[in-house]
Amino acid sequence: MGERLTRAQQQQRTRQRLLAAAEALFAERGIHQTSLDEIAAEAGLTKGAIYANFDGKNGLLAAILQRRNADDHAPATGDGVSVDGWLRQLGDSYGSNISLPEMRRFAMAFVEFWLYSMRTPAAGDAVAGWLRTVRETNAKEITEQTGGDLPMPAEHLATLMLALEIGVGLQHLIDPEGVPADFYALGLSAIVGADQDRQPGEGRPERRDQAR
Repeated sequence: MGERLTRAQQQQRTRQRLLAAAEALFAERGIHQTSLDEIAAEAGLTKGAIYANFDGKNGLLAAILQRRNADDHAPATGDGVSVDGWLRQLGDSYGSNISLPEMRRFAMAFVEFWLYSMRTPAAGDAVAGWLRTVRETNAKEITEQTGGDLPMPAEHLATLMLALEIGVGLQHLIDPEGVPADFYALGLSAIVGADQDRQPGEGRPERRDQAR
């Protein structure tokens, strides 16, 4: 006998199929060039399934961002290590994950979300809210890992941390030789004032499960 799912489990599976399809099509074609019918067909569902779970494209966009935040912003395992060690963990994780196919796809979708949100105020609220959540998560982790010994307020450092994450990532995906992923860790070290003991391109880390 096949797996018997509860109604809640069935709905969650449907939502995940729709989100995966929407993210892939938004990345490949753009938001305006992708219809809800195409998203439903890609997921093997009907357009009614989209409206039963999301508020159209804006709802899909917000849910994709929420899912990515939950997947990619698990706390770093920095307990018991120095600030330098924690920054090295962040840099290694970032460098080993930035070029993964799923991260590249999300980066392409995120650029679409950014442009769409600037042109569509209702969508802008979702993107701005997601960015705030990421900054708040970063600020909490920064405070925990450094004990509050910082050159600037944790909230400001969290903003710069996100700017490095996005900016280095987008440049690296286009020009990996010109902008090594190591620049992310070097930038964090420079801002925090930690030791910079590794040059760009040295010691590519092994792949890890969680991306920063």
